[in-house]
Amino acid sequence: MFTTTVILPAAEAHWEVWRCGNGSGSVWQGSADDPVQGAQGSRSVVVALPARSCRTFAFSAPTEDTQLLRKLAFAQLEKRGLTTSGVEQTAFECHVMSQGGGHSIVSVDVVTPEAAATINGAKARALVPSARLFHIPEGKLVVVEEQGRLVLCAGSGGRLMHSQIVSATRDLNGHAAPEIRIASLALQQQGVLPDVSGIELWGDFSAGDALELSEQLGLPVQAKARPAPDSPAVRREATDQLLSPAARQAFRRRRLGMLRWAALAALVVPFVWWLAHEHKKLTNLEAEAARIEATLNIPSSGNGTGADQERIRAENEVVAAGQARWAELRMALEPRRYPVAHLDGFSRCLTAADVVLTRFESKIADLSVSGTARSAKDAYTYFNAISKDGPLGVYAWSMIQPNIAADGSAAFEIKGKMR
Repeated sequence: MFTTTVILPAAEAHWEVWRCGNGSGSVWQGSADDPVQGAQGSRSVVVALPARSCRTFAFSAPTEDTQLLRKLAFAQLEKRGLTTSGVEQTAFECHVMSQGGGHSIVSVDVVTPEAAATINGAKARALVPSARLFHIPEGKLVVVEEQGRLVLCAGSGGRLMHSQIVSATRDLNGHAAPEIRIASLALQQQGVLPDVSGIELWGDFSAGDALELSEQLGLPVQAKARPAPDSPAVRREATDQLLSPAARQAFRRRRLGMLRWAALAALVVPFVWWLAHEHKKLTNLEAEAARIEATLNIPSSGNGTGADQERIRAENEVVAAGQARWAELRMALEPRRYPVAHLDGFSRCLTAADVVLTRFESKIADLSVSGTARSAKDAYTYFNAISKDGPLGVYAWSMIQPNIAADGSAAFEIKGKMR
């Protein structure tokens, strides 16, 4: 079953590591000092960012045009001073919360430049605000503790719509209550949040903390443990739009490469299966021919007539000629000599996006494949994988010294000769 490693901010200064699977819940894996440490050993990583690293706000727009809404969202980013670059260089994502009557309510996520610099080493396939991984109760505000700060979350339809830091510490006795009141009134005035019926405190809060905040705000307040991240929310909300432009392009290139190899495999596998089936038929035919030959090689006896001996000799010659013809065709039907089998072997030896093949040539007894690798070490690793591959073992493989480019990539050529 395909699983995703989700790294999200803990209540204290560290990070939590969860394993979320398709059709299953979330499983706690432990904690980490940073996202890079938490991502070690995982192929599919989603990093959930705290509110200080990924800002989420909502606005109302008099249009239902999706493309126009994204342009308006970028204008909101410029207005709030959350970007200093162009729309293509800004890591942000739009979520249409509701539409109707020619109006839309949009929630926008934007990653701060400081946060983008700290998570590059995690090799995440997607980023998401931490609060988007939880179900926000309808008509209520949620206050959750993130790495020592208190974050206010407002939602619609169970999804996050707006979040902001209301206290730089976990102390509810400071400016948290006034900040919550001001944020709630501002969202209601903008028309993006209906009336608030209560507040939930997520984290290690006591009943006394809830009672004190309730008295300050005049609203029911309930303290409860923060839930586990929701696996369906991970699949729905995680997006590569919040990655940096360079990381986003690299991830899309890797995904396109995997799709290309999958398409090639879909074409090659039926043909390889047919070759294997024909090879099995040839093997069975050879075994039958050997059995018939052993039966016909009857020693001469005095009781047999000359006509019978001549008939047996003629049948024996026909069988021997047929067996000789099949022996000549055996190498022509050998699956490991077909170019599609070679391509299947080359793709089987590829590692994850470290090698790109650019040229392939197949002759009667010789093969050659050229490409580029991220480094000379990756090129030699690929060469060793080909040399040790069983089906490709019918060839003797050699590789000349790779050519190293200025960016460290290596161009290589591998040749194979039939043993």
